Amino acid sequence: MRGDNFRSNSRRVLLACSTVGLVLSASSLAHADVHLAVGSRFEPYRYTKAFLPNAPAPAIGLANQSFQTTSLSPYLGAFFAQRYGVILGLDLGWVSQSSETQVATMLTTKNDSYLQFGFSLGFKSYLRDVKKDRIVPYLYVDFFKYFASVATNDTSVTGDKASAQADTASPVGGTLAFGAEYFVGTGFSIGAEIFGLRLSHVGAEYTDTAMTRQSVGFTQLSMYSGLTLNYRFQVQGSTKSTDDAEEDRRRPTAPVAPQPSVPPPTPEAID
Repeated sequence: MRGDNFRSNSRRVLLACSTVGLVLSASSLAHADVHLAVGSRFEPYRYTKAFLPNAPAPAIGLANQSFQTTSLSPYLGAFFAQRYGVILGLDLGWVSQSSETQVATMLTTKNDSYLQFGFSLGFKSYLRDVKKDRIVPYLYVDFFKYFASVATNDTSVTGDKASAQADTASPVGGTLAFGAEYFVGTGFSIGAEIFGLRLSHVGAEYTDTAMTRQSVGFTQLSMYSGLTLNYRFQVQGSTKSTDDAEEDRRRPTAPVAPQPSVPPPTPEAID
């Protein structure tokens, strides 16, 4: 009997602890403030391109100097307390080319294709509270990487050489930027990355059939500016926005009328 009572009491304690844990978890989720974000960034083209007069021309080639074909414009994000966010940028590109050459009765066909995928993982921090009709400065930092593949039916291009060519179109680097956004509402803003620094690097090498090693590398540090469009959707937290809550605090409360006092009974009423 003592064992049964102990097990019964243990079940009650575990049930009580579980209930308290669920209540606390629900309370913390109810007070959480999480927003999903989507947006796009536009960066104008540069006016100049790097010129290296003494640069060699290796057999690998260097297909992507200045990396103008790469653009991590669309992004997804999650913001916490409306001021701190994790940003995932994406890029995808595919190109196919075919050509034919006919000499007398001999027809030569060449097919080439190129595929690239890039992503960036960044962090964004606003320097003041996000509110409607307010300009909010922010800091942004990220790390990005591209992956590319090259395919061709040209038998003179070996698999190792094609891989090396793809490596020259697969930059890795990072971004550091300062900008500001104007919040038309708590769910939409127009921004500008005013001072941005981006560091990129590619490198590749391969050994040809004559056992000659070919290698190439390219590093670039550049400043950029860009425009952004940003949208937010609240997924957790109070249904009232920050502006509504502030408006409620500023709105005066109506005075509560005092309760009428009940007069003491008279002796006649008691009789």
